[in-house]
Amino acid sequence: MASGESYPSPPPSPKRSKVDPILRNALRYTISAKEYQTLHEYIITRSPAAVRKRIVAPARVDAITRASDDYNAAAIRASLRVFIASQTGLEVWNWITTRLLARGSPP
Repeated sequence: MASGESYPSPPPSPKRSKVDPILRNALRYTISAKEYQTLHEYIITRSPAAVRKRIVAPARVDAITRASDDYNAAAIRASLRVFIASQTGLEVWNWITTRLLARGSPP
């Protein structure tokens, strides 16, 4: 190439999402679009006006979290829920047994 010729300009990039990828993945793996819609309705009915103005619409969350491998996100959400439910159940069992054993033991 001659020194007077300029390099061709790169093709225009598609419009990039302004959503942080970490936030997007956190949303995908913690709550589904249907669950967010239910949460959104709950928040709208029970929150002050300042919160209602700032809450993200369910359609926007669905657009942010849409991916082709939704099965993986659903599987991770389910496994997290099982883990949390198991941990909570064990904590409750521990609390119940310590209370019952404390009552039944002689002084």
